[in-house]
This record gives sequence, structure tokens and C-alpha cells, in this order.
Amino acid sequence: MKAGRPRVLVVAGTRPECLKLASVVRALRAQTTLHTQLLNSGQHQAMVERTFSQLGLRCDLNACQIAAMSLSHALSTLREQIRRVAQEQDSALVVSQGDTSTAYAAALAARDLGLPLAHVEAGLRTNHPYRPFPEELFRRRIAPMAQLHFAPTLQAAANLRSENIAPERIHRVGNSVIDLLREQVEDTRPLALPFLPDTSRLVALTLHRRENYGRGLDLVCAAVLELLAQHGDMGVVCPVHPNPTVGHRIRRHLSGHARIALVDPLDYRPFIAVLAQACLAITDSGGIQEEAPYLGTPVLVVRENTERPESVALGTATLVPPRTERIVAEANRLLSAATPPRLAFTPEAAYGDGRSGERIARVIADFLT
Repeated sequence: MKAGRPRVLVVAGTRPECLKLASVVRALRAQTTLHTQLLNSGQHQAMVERTFSQLGLRCDLNACQIAAMSLSHALSTLREQIRRVAQEQDSALVVSQGDTSTAYAAALAARDLGLPLAHVEAGLRTNHPYRPFPEELFRRRIAPMAQLHFAPTLQAAANLRSENIAPERIHRVGNSVIDLLREQVEDTRPLALPFLPDTSRLVALTLHRRENYGRGLDLVCAAVLELLAQHGDMGVVCPVHPNPTVGHRIRRHLSGHARIALVDPLDYRPFIAVLAQACLAITDSGGIQEEAPYLGTPVLVVRENTERPESVALGTATLVPPRTERIVAEANRLLSAATPPRLAFTPEAAYGDGRSGERIARVIADFLT
């Protein structure tokens, strides 16, 4: 064991990682036996700085921003930068989250240095080893390298056991984004949303997955326009992803419509307010599938498969392929159905009670000290 307090290196490179690591970082920093450092990997450097700042957190360390490059080159660069920082800081353990390029690169860097890896949101799986790409591939490759697996759900823990991960390494803790969601739901301060269209019903739309690039985006946008043509009382709010491959295509199809608000990526609190007000969410996001059940918002998941079957089992999420007619038909079915009840923030809830960060920090502290 290193002299003094063991150093924990938490690595984030995208906005979803920030949201899901916020409560973990706070809880780790509250552990007096540990010295916790937060690293901005450089994958989406400015977005990470902004998101953590909104959450009242700051990064202790910053890697160089990676320029636009191929997936393999980005992974190589991220791996090298994270490895260098972990070595310079004499880290005792690396924490990564989810299934991003940063998460996979952090796992590789920890393995390079012989450091234990704690994987937050471990065990998510679809029914296809390469879909969605590259997220499913990253998830499956991270698992054998991790020493601590923080599974958000019973199914995620079962997936890990089926892959011969030792049961004592698996900790079912709930999903850490629910920690942040719980804070927002309990926040009673008034919030202005001046960008909302002046309609009686609202649809939240988010698209960003690589699997929907190109033709998939075209078909989803066509479905949204058809829904608006059928429902004159309906408006849409769409935070446009900063990836130009996505943004240019969405704006080409949807800009100029009087009942569609195309906005820059929203801070977490206003986005959750939009999601809570929406009568329907159309998305290819993973996080929305976890948050919406606690808000009573039905979700149409425009993907071939999902690593979050719990939401489908609850009836709050419906999986639909990116086909215009299917999307319109399923959306109309959900719009005419009863609103699903909200999940309570209890340990028995599908994604937990909003106390995951505290559990994760205690396990890491016990492991290191």
C-alpha cells in the first residue's frame, strides 16, 4: 500500500459520465481515508468542464483535448493520456463509468499499470455482442479487466455472474444517475423554460447514437414531422447533440417548424424539467430510459435493442426500430394509453433509490483501506 491516503483517480470524458459520476465523486471526496482526484480525459473537454461546473464540481486534472480522429486513434490517445496521469499521480485505483471511449481507455490504462479498476454501471448487455457499436463491445471488454463491478440492477449483476465474474466482486448499488435525478425532483426552486413551444402537449426528442447516423436520423425526423401533422396541439423540444454528423442532419429536417424548438444541449435541471412535462420521449439515449420511469414519462426507444430491459419490463419504454411508420404507430399508441405511474425512490425500484454514490464510495474505501 502506498504511503499516506490511497489516491483514487476518477476519469470522465463525456457529459453522461459527468452526470453519473457526480454523486460518486462527492461521496469519495467525503471519505477521509481516501484522496480522490477527478480527471477530464479530453474526449469532450469543454463539455465535461461545463457539466461538472453546473453540478458544483471541478476537475483536479485535465488531459489534452483530443482532436477529431478515428475511433482507434482516439482510444490510443486517451489510453496514453490516462496512463500518464495515473502514473504521475501515483494512483492506487482507477474509476471509470459506462461504455464510452474514455471508459474503455481508462480500463486499458489501469491494466497497463497493474492498477485495480472500479467500473461504475457494470454489467449492462444487449442481446448482440456488437450492437450498439462500439458501446456493447467496450462493455464486454471492460468487465474482465475490472476488480470492482458496480452493477446498477439485478439483471446487470446476473449478466456479470454469467460471464464468470466472481460474485464477491459484484456490488448491486443502483444507478448513480438516479442520485442526481432525486436531487432535481426534490428541488422546488422555480425554473423558467422560455424555449418551450406554445402547445398543450410536449414531446422530448434526443438522438445521438452512432447506429442511427445517416438514414436512421432521416427516418426518425420524418416520423416526428408526421406526428406533428397529425396532432396540431403537440410541440417538440429537441436538444441538438454537438456532434456535427448528428446536428446538421437534424437541423436540415426539423429547423423552421413553428412547433419544434431545436436548442443547444440543456443543463441537467432544465432537461429533467422538460422530460417531466413531456407526454412522450422519443430517444436513442440510455440515460432517459432510466430517468423517465421516475417521472412517469413513456419512452419510445428508437433502436434495434437495449441494454436496459428493466424499463421495457416496467412498461415505461417501448423498443422500436428506426422505421417511420413503426415510430408513428407506436407513438400514437403510447399517446392514447394511460400515463405510467412514477417509480418511487426506494431500494426495490428498478434503478435504485438515489443513494448509489454513497454505496460505491464505501466499497472503494473498504477495498483500499
